[in-house]
Amino acid sequence: MGLTADMGRFLASLRFEMLPSDAVKTVRLGFTDCIACMITGWNEAVTRTAARGLGIVHDGANTTISALQAPAPERALIYGVASHAIDYDDTGLAGHPSAILVPAILSEAAETGADGRAMIAAYVAGYELWADMARRDPDQHHRKGWHPTAMLGTIAAAGAAASLRGQDAAMATRTIGVAASLAGGIVGNFGSMTKPYQVGRAAQSGLLAARLAEAGLTSTDTAIEDDLGLLRAISPKGQVDTTTPANFGKDWGILRAGINIKLYPVCYAVHRAIDAVIDLRKLKPVKPEEVEAIDLEIGETQAEILRVHRPTNGLDAKISGEFAMASAIVAGACGNAELTDGFVNRADVQDLIRKVRIVTMPERDDHEPAHSPFDRVTLHMRGGGKLTTEAVTRPRGHFQRGVETEAMWAKFEDCVKPSLGERGTRTLFDAIQGIDRMRSVADFGLFPAGRRAASAA
Repeated sequence: MGLTADMGRFLASLRFEMLPSDAVKTVRLGFTDCIACMITGWNEAVTRTAARGLGIVHDGANTTISALQAPAPERALIYGVASHAIDYDDTGLAGHPSAILVPAILSEAAETGADGRAMIAAYVAGYELWADMARRDPDQHHRKGWHPTAMLGTIAAAGAAASLRGQDAAMATRTIGVAASLAGGIVGNFGSMTKPYQVGRAAQSGLLAARLAEAGLTSTDTAIEDDLGLLRAISPKGQVDTTTPANFGKDWGILRAGINIKLYPVCYAVHRAIDAVIDLRKLKPVKPEEVEAIDLEIGETQAEILRVHRPTNGLDAKISGEFAMASAIVAGACGNAELTDGFVNRADVQDLIRKVRIVTMPERDDHEPAHSPFDRVTLHMRGGGKLTTEAVTRPRGHFQRGVETEAMWAKFEDCVKPSLGERGTRTLFDAIQGIDRMRSVADFGLFPAGRRAASAA
């Protein structure tokens, strides 16, 4: 049997009781971070636009998350778009796992009546499929133009749906096969509304694949590993491993790769460099007008992802290494307050943007192959002096460094408090921490339980 069938068997057999305790902790963190980002992105223009394009009513602040009326697949799309709308959601596996998995799970669980333990198992199910596919190709999908979150995330969302719907091995295999033909998303749309749409579309496609399979739509049981299947089709150089057996349930990808909490709402490819400049600035104040040039040392793939070099608005600035450096130097920060059209177009910010030079390194980090082993920044100062930052290997919030409870709460509060107030924010945060004890999605106090869940209660 091949990889697609192995996936199907794993999905049908996985149970909460099989999961390592550290995996459960990672899932809890992913739900916490993603729901915070979803609430922040709920009233963003891209979320409302995506809903309008589907004929779904989303009347700004008048349409709360719980009030959204849509079938589960379309709900997953809107949730996913909102989760990635400001590019603040967690990362891992060269993509954004939670922004795919959490929206898919919340939407599907509302229809199936799944409890918290089933939701956790579904997250791990999808994550493990993604991790196994990602490890098989030594080359970076970004460099071929593929958006890994949208491509591999579609299979992960299908796996989560199959898990929640209790599909047997044959049906789960069919679901994965259907999902392989629904995957899509390109790097060329980074810096536009289509980037978060691609994320939401992957979550939606996973749920659609499960429903189509159950309706009788057939697919091959080799759709992932076939010579003309998904992995070879998207492989940058065709060096993908499609023959090595999977090791599901034994070598846990979620323990090996984890998730990384973003502490800046910009592309993760520049987080290490932002940390470096902010730390340097704390040690030695830097006057922006005295900076003559800035060398940003990053990896080749990072440089390709950071494709906007002269941003003039907040959306473009999220994908710009030049802006990140200018923001860190001018403001000592790179947060929502800086990602406004007004700040991006300030004269001192634009002046520094033009002074940034990208210096690429061909070497790759063993854990994060899309990144170089470290990032470093050098400021060339007026008068001939220069300031060089430390070589940063892991940004704050990286799973190998961990994220302190206080830092996670601070981000959650910053994202959620404007919508839910102080008391509502604390209540939601505490509820998510007890996800393994939840009876249904209704226990979040934010998402509708759905007809099937309500009847089960």
